[in-house]
Amino acid sequence: MSAISDQHITEQARDQQKSPEIDKFVRGSTLRSRSSVHLGWNGFAIERHRLPPGERCENSSDHHFIVLWEALSCHGERADQNGRFVPYTRRPGAISLFTSGIIGAVRNLNEMEVIVGALSPSLVNEVEQELDWRPMESLHDKPNFRDNRLRTLLSLLITESEAGGPSGRLYGDSLAHALAVKFVQLGTATKPPEQSMKFGLPGHALRRVLERIHSEFSTDLSLATLAAESGYSRAHFLRMFRDATAQTPHQYLLSLRLENAVRMMKERSTPLTDIAVACGFSSHTHFTKAFRSKLGVLPSLYRRDL
Repeated sequence: MSAISDQHITEQARDQQKSPEIDKFVRGSTLRSRSSVHLGWNGFAIERHRLPPGERCENSSDHHFIVLWEALSCHGERADQNGRFVPYTRRPGAISLFTSGIIGAVRNLNEMEVIVGALSPSLVNEVEQELDWRPMESLHDKPNFRDNRLRTLLSLLITESEAGGPSGRLYGDSLAHALAVKFVQLGTATKPPEQSMKFGLPGHALRRVLERIHSEFSTDLSLATLAAESGYSRAHFLRMFRDATAQTPHQYLLSLRLENAVRMMKERSTPLTDIAVACGFSSHTHFTKAFRSKLGVLPSLYRRDL
């Protein structure tokens, strides 16, 4: 069998991967695009599904779920605490939070299109421990609401997942962490305090993190790696890094990769595809898109005018 055929089979297997937690939550559904499970995001997975009409029996899960209802108005019946089926309707753009435990029986009366995110209990517990504010109550379901911030995070994550994760683990982990923070906030009806003062990373911690980024900018750095380097939790690290640099860690890393790409482009014998790989971009396409977004011109045209 040729190397190309082997690669094609590997890509097919990857594209058919599913999150077992989401698969259990939306039993009998159809996965409509690539899952995020192969990207290795910390404690989080996201998928786009089509749910057929029909009844699903009661189940259980130790994971938490966020559902974004898409495209169609959804009508069905969901079992309440007494086992009685109660009608429900979800309009496009509505969001539902489901906490770990019993997944109640449900009857879908029409076909539904949804984006489902699964958060591991360890991720949610870690986020609760890291926050400056303490939840007012325990997590509970929130079946039908709208939140622009949460919807934006879900949209960014599903877009990154379906594209194959071109922006890297740091980007995905950072978005997933922000989503988990929002999940805890909404699921506990807690309003975080306003940050009246800003504190950047102490000089020694910032130097360690920047040295790590500069020495490994071409690798797939994770949020957990950089937070550990700083000596702070992920929540504190993200906030303090931005206060110190006016950029998120991913924005800083992307700028560094582009700076190195520009330097390498002065050596005209090096192909742009090799420069993209050497600077940590997942593909030539991702490199071209990021370069044009930042510098306003295609890499090939930029090099021509050097």
